[in-house]
Amino acid sequence: MNKPLVLITGATGFLGSHLSCLLLKQGYRVVALRRNPNSEGLFKRVHEFYQLPSSFQPTWITGDILNVDDIIPALDGVSVVFHCAALVSFAKKDKQRLMENNVVGTRNMVNTCLKTGVKQFVYASSVAALGRATGNDDPITENSVWVESKYNSRYAISKYLAEQEVWRGQEEGLQITMVNPGIILGFGDGSSGSNEIYHMIQKGQPVYPVGSNGFVGVEDVAKMMLFLFENNHWGKRFLCVAETIEYKKLFFQLCEAMGQKPPRIALDGGVLWLAYRLARTAEFLKIPFPIPSDNIITSSKMSVYQSINQHLLDGFQYTPIRAVNYYALLALGLLHKDLINQNN
Repeated sequence: MNKPLVLITGATGFLGSHLSCLLLKQGYRVVALRRNPNSEGLFKRVHEFYQLPSSFQPTWITGDILNVDDIIPALDGVSVVFHCAALVSFAKKDKQRLMENNVVGTRNMVNTCLKTGVKQFVYASSVAALGRATGNDDPITENSVWVESKYNSRYAISKYLAEQEVWRGQEEGLQITMVNPGIILGFGDGSSGSNEIYHMIQKGQPVYPVGSNGFVGVEDVAKMMLFLFENNHWGKRFLCVAETIEYKKLFFQLCEAMGQKPPRIALDGGVLWLAYRLARTAEFLKIPFPIPSDNIITSSKMSVYQSINQHLLDGFQYTPIRAVNYYALLALGLLHKDLINQNN
């Protein structure tokens, strides 16, 4: 039986590349939407990582999700949209771009699906779009209520508003499901998106945040999106977090794996306040600063995640984050030679 034709937005990005290659490997016919025809570098690396035959390729369509006239022809014959395209940025200067790409872009995708008769929509959201815990020790779940908070970054706000567009689509007849991944790690180019953490550690990182966050491997996010579609889990969102880890622990693990000196300075107390003020001043003056002010604030928060919908996933298993990082660093050539020798 022929599998349905699917459209993937953001197919040249970190998650989109992995999802595209996973679906190709599973025999799906894939239409891949890209903004730039010369942006396939990461996709080609991931394609090689999956060891796919060269003939396993999507049908590439160049277009912008901000332009409805680009989207409509891309949906011809498509049964389901996997919407991965998004801007991930914590820089103040990108506030308008975040709203355009993440909110308006998602609105356009939902509206064109409704207009052209595409029935199903799988959305890659973020834990940033979830609400806050009611108490200091309470976990954040799929049902946590969104509240205004100083810990809501501009990126978080844009993803929350984008979710509202997806829920609206459901009210208007679209079958929707969504994943809310934590910080996504895994094989990429080592220098873009959340994958940039590897590059940051490689250069030497003197400071570490004092908070915690949810983390997940990129392959697991792609697998969950496909799992939800194939098992008809419509009308819900699913937390996609393998582990909640303190940044200090994660940074120290990566430093050990890469043979780097661990960071010495905690971003806490007076150091946190000073770093935040310096970042805000740099943003006001429009000069470069290594860490955006939004990052400094949000990474100081102890956030714990717990899915209340995990029982619906029929034994879906996550890859441990240490293993995700090991294989990513190995593939990127960043793993310390002693660790390579120990495992040979």
